[in-house]
Amino acid sequence: MDPITVYLCALALGLGVFLALWPLGLILGDVSVADAWWGPGVLAGLLLTLWIGETGSGARAALLVLLIGVWAARLCFVMLRRRIRHGEEDRRYREIRHAWGESFWWKSLFIVFALQGALQWLIAIAPLAGALAPDAPIGAVGALGALLAALGLGLEAVSDAQLDRFKRQAGPDALLVTGLRAHIRHPSYAGEMAFWWGIWLIAAEASAWWAIISPLLVTLLLTKVSGAPMTGASLKATKPEYAAWAARTPAFIPRLR
Repeated sequence: MDPITVYLCALALGLGVFLALWPLGLILGDVSVADAWWGPGVLAGLLLTLWIGETGSGARAALLVLLIGVWAARLCFVMLRRRIRHGEEDRRYREIRHAWGESFWWKSLFIVFALQGALQWLIAIAPLAGALAPDAPIGAVGALGALLAALGLGLEAVSDAQLDRFKRQAGPDALLVTGLRAHIRHPSYAGEMAFWWGIWLIAAEASAWWAIISPLLVTLLLTKVSGAPMTGASLKATKPEYAAWAARTPAFIPRLR
């Protein structure tokens, strides 16, 4: 099967599940169900690509499956735990629901579910392209990418653990400014970006440099759209310490001094 068809099959799989989750979200009154498919959907697309593709095999494909598998499992666990802990629809979706009113039920099909299906596929392009590349030994660039991706996963895991422990112990108005957040305001987002730039390096070593759209899109979303801007606005509105902390703490890259 030619690569274009393989990519379109991966898109159909991810988008199809997102669209199937739409009526479930309406029945439950909670479109947060879409978040549960975000990580597993990327892994499913990668596994489908390896199954129907004509090339993907060997150490590079195995490395990508391992890294994406760990990333997907961690993200799915975090999303489900967050939903259980909060006991209600994610704040982002509640705000959209309030803004759109009665038209939310049909607009959510396009803005929440279909849009996430398209974004998921674009972000997954890097591991898909790397898996479809002809088998070749992993060199220095691929090893660097694997290391960067692993460090990104570790950073996210430590960041989430510190935040969860803080939320169990601190009051509702308290702001976490210790641990990783003493050095950067958004360690989880920094880890996510590092992960996807690492995945791209693994793919780029196999001549799939054009798949740079994946880390670029992740970086754009987390720094300019739905990541840090929304989190920062929420913290600014609810945490009295936020302004002083933000003034002295960089967003993603710690100061050397």
